[in-house]
Amino acid sequence: QSQASIHLLVFVLFMLVLLSTQFTGDAQRLVLAPIENMMAIVSMVAEDPLEDFDFKSLPKSGDYETHVVQIAIEKITAILRVGFGVAGAEIISSNMAVEGGGSAVLNPMIPGKRVYSLFGFCDILSFDKCTEMLEDEIMTFVNSIARIVHGEVSRWGGTCNKNLGNAFLMVWRIGDEKALSEYNRGGVRRRASSGSFSGHEAMATNVKASRRSEIDLNRIPGLDVLADKALVGFLKVIVEINRDIQLLSYRDDERLLSDNGKVFTPRMGFGLHAGWAIEGAVGSLQKVDATYLSPHVNMAARMEAATRQFGVSTLITRNFFKLMSPEAQVQCRKIDVVTVKGSNVPMPIYTYDTFQSQVFPELRAPKFSMLNVQDVLNMQAESYESSMWMTDPDLTQLRCLATPRFKCAFEKGLDDYLGGRWSDARESLEKADHMMASNDIGGDGPSRAILKYMKSYDWDCPSDWKGHRPLTSK
Repeated sequence: QSQASIHLLVFVLFMLVLLSTQFTGDAQRLVLAPIENMMAIVSMVAEDPLEDFDFKSLPKSGDYETHVVQIAIEKITAILRVGFGVAGAEIISSNMAVEGGGSAVLNPMIPGKRVYSLFGFCDILSFDKCTEMLEDEIMTFVNSIARIVHGEVSRWGGTCNKNLGNAFLMVWRIGDEKALSEYNRGGVRRRASSGSFSGHEAMATNVKASRRSEIDLNRIPGLDVLADKALVGFLKVIVEINRDIQLLSYRDDERLLSDNGKVFTPRMGFGLHAGWAIEGAVGSLQKVDATYLSPHVNMAARMEAATRQFGVSTLITRNFFKLMSPEAQVQCRKIDVVTVKGSNVPMPIYTYDTFQSQVFPELRAPKFSMLNVQDVLNMQAESYESSMWMTDPDLTQLRCLATPRFKCAFEKGLDDYLGGRWSDARESLEKADHMMASNDIGGDGPSRAILKYMKSYDWDCPSDWKGHRPLTSK
């Protein structure tokens, strides 16, 4: 009987150990491991909200409720990244931090900080007409353009900060003021910009010196590549909106035909500027947007608005132009010297000539390549070299009408106009306008803008002419 009791005791102990081990394993697999995965996901996103994490590499949680919760957390964190973007990274990070117990209180209204970026503002032209005629289909139209704008800008190193219906604010973030402060101390510039400083630029430099100390972006290494890629990104958008099959179909839409039967063609305007902005949250606990506020953001928007006045698709400020590589600068054209609202400092502005009323060939992957078209385009952006300005088919095709002979005529006209020799300027600019007769607007927009301004003075240069004029568009 005693042996039977001992055997029973051993059996009971064995079963207890066996069942306990099995229970512990099930608890670890079905409860503890999924919770640890969730905590790992939250910690990863809090540490670097902008990183595109591969959550599939985490251990599987099974097909139970905990797995459903884990999938939900993955989607929520992805939505946060899409919704807040680069400007909202700190909002996500501070509110999702788990170290030290975190905080149960939601606080999206974090203080702003000063950052430096390249700002690009783009806008869909004739949007009021599209909204009126397309009605409920306007969302499809806008999202077709947004798909191209976001895709190309992202490929070429930028991010979309705000979607404003018909407009988009794009940002190529350089860094915050603290991280870049070392470049504000003496030293050699990153490189000398092409050409010598004019009197206008010297005046701008003296004005800036009297303000709060700003980072000299020309000292930052590698910024010429970022500036080049920003311009390439916008130029690729121009090409794609004239190549995308879905957008090309709107040319045959009878609702968008003009009164004289002219075919509708989607067009956009682009403005580029470089400078600082305050990055942070704007709004309240009811609704908050992570964005950038500064005169430099407004300047990019002003440049975009002025594209209509000058009849061009892109306008580039001097601040942005100085950051580009010499190979990119030589392909751009200085079109005027202006002052903007709120500033008396003359500012040269530039454009990249784009002829859009032509057929752009369909993109294809190289023969015998295992890569698809998107992979090839991504590799092209990652391995950018300044020689691309002379070899890329899209970029060279866009500026095909800007011949050396045309540029020479326009440059002479612009020099005469700025120098007060308006009779000579009129002759050269009319000649340049005639050379661009095949362009999208039937001539050269910048030449016509300057000719219109000189005509308002009956072609007689004012006695107080200082070589610049106010920009009438805001």
